[in-house]
Amino acid sequence: MQSNRLTSASNRIFDFLCQWVLPLGLLILLSGMFYLKSRSTLASFYLGLFGIPSLLMLCLRPREIKTLLMEPIIVGFLALCIWVCLSLLWSPPENPDFGLMKIPLQPLMLFAGCAMLLQYRGEALKPLLFCAAIIALIATISYLVLFISTYAPGKRMVGGGAFTNPLLSSHLFGFFCIYWLHTCITSRRLSVLWFSVPAMAVMLAAVLATGSRTPLVALALSIVWLGVVSRNRRALALITGMLLCSAAILLLFPEILGDRGSSYRPQIWQIAITRIAEHPWIGHGYDAELSIDVGLGYLLAEPHNFALGVLYYVGIIGMIPWAFVLLWGLFSSYRQRFQPLFVLASSLLVYGIGAGLTEGGAVLTRPREHWFLLWIPLALIAALSIANRRQQLAKDKQAQI
Repeated sequence: MQSNRLTSASNRIFDFLCQWVLPLGLLILLSGMFYLKSRSTLASFYLGLFGIPSLLMLCLRPREIKTLLMEPIIVGFLALCIWVCLSLLWSPPENPDFGLMKIPLQPLMLFAGCAMLLQYRGEALKPLLFCAAIIALIATISYLVLFISTYAPGKRMVGGGAFTNPLLSSHLFGFFCIYWLHTCITSRRLSVLWFSVPAMAVMLAAVLATGSRTPLVALALSIVWLGVVSRNRRALALITGMLLCSAAILLLFPEILGDRGSSYRPQIWQIAITRIAEHPWIGHGYDAELSIDVGLGYLLAEPHNFALGVLYYVGIIGMIPWAFVLLWGLFSSYRQRFQPLFVLASSLLVYGIGAGLTEGGAVLTRPREHWFLLWIPLALIAALSIANRRQQLAKDKQAQI
């Protein structure tokens, strides 16, 4: 009797967390940068409403771990996390900070939480993404109004909330620009289409207002990917229109591309590659420091390329699972290209890969802008794959009966 009560109580707790807490946590993760004051506040909300609840849910139902380990993306990401933690053993400090091992657990719980949320409350994902996109749209409009009213030559829009840097801000503007573009392509309702096109234009204008060129490359890659996987007339028309608008804006404001030259990227990459060559196989370690001097008067702490960052910290061995999860995410999404959510998640991943060509460098971090480039899209793809597999198994069982 007591065992039944404990089981019933654990099920109720699990259901409550999955039905109410995880959706709220995911919504705040997706939209929090637009209204929270700092990244640390976002991290606190994420831990309290998503990270820790996901860990608790795994403790309540250990069998969910087996389900997670059947997904190649999660297995690859887990391998990366393990190697990152092991790299602390050869990190430069005499007394390694093993407290850093808690950081990889945070994105790992993102994968676990998204997987459980989509398995047991899959219908919540679309409304959550839409609500986050609406919040982002309203906030972005206010940023643009303020930026235009106070514009001066050479000024770059940063935005409010937890945004501190125009390049980092552009990651989120581009993320939601891809969301609205995908909505334009996949929606069958005319009213949604008429709303999505202006929304997409607002987010694109915000990307351009940041003066950042990295997201423009990322958007171009995402547009190509959308065209490949969608293959319909509306996709071709909208993508062509978006490219023409971007070209027109760049013709009117050519300084967006030309004023800052290469931003020292080739020099930064050359120095980073030299450092990588010192420990190519195992890297310098997760707790290693990177200082790059290109004559700016201050030191840079990132190689401004995700792949170079992975190679520097965890070497070629760590690069293998990192590259695997990206490639498998694209491959599995392409196989499921007739499902709109897979198209959206993979387009966001392509955007992140494009942005990571000239930005970033940390391997695993607490919740911040870089999560929108890789870990959030990958977590959605992994969760969709698990939910899709679960539905297919249920259909097979019904067919056998």
